[in-house]
Amino acid sequence: ERLSFKLLDLLVLKKRDFTFQETNISQLIDEIALAIEPKLKSCGVYMTTQTEPGICSVEPDLLKSLLINLIDNAVKSMESGGRIRLRQNMTKEGCRILVRDSGRGIPQADLKKITEAFYRVDKSRSRRQGGAGLGLALCSEIVELHGGTMEFFSELGKGTAVVIELKGGAV
Repeated sequence: ERLSFKLLDLLVLKKRDFTFQETNISQLIDEIALAIEPKLKSCGVYMTTQTEPGICSVEPDLLKSLLINLIDNAVKSMESGGRIRLRQNMTKEGCRILVRDSGRGIPQADLKKITEAFYRVDKSRSRRQGGAGLGLALCSEIVELHGGTMEFFSELGKGTAVVIELKGGAV
């Protein structure tokens, strides 16, 4: 419920005064991996994580929402047997997080539009797998709130990588 209100504040009300906390990013990623493991197993998807010790000033609930959303999108993009790689390392400014999947990929023409609210690459996905087309728009807002950037790289038939750079960190 707390997260739902934060997401509502962020996306609908454009609130920007969230409380940032010094957060152990590798521990946060470990928590996410543990929480999402049952879903991955049920989908036949394998995920590896690689993290680096460090503290970053973030809004932890929103960062969790960002990463879970990206992992969920990755799962939806692949068949059983797919792989997700979640990697994090510290930078001078904060931290860098990579989410890479072995899914079907995104056409180059769609890459610039995927963070628009209600935009879907696969128009039929909402009926099959749920969702309102707001996930990546929300991710974009969360990254912006953290003074960061988010870039997508994709190749059809080979998968997609998302690189997130967040500010506010100290090793």
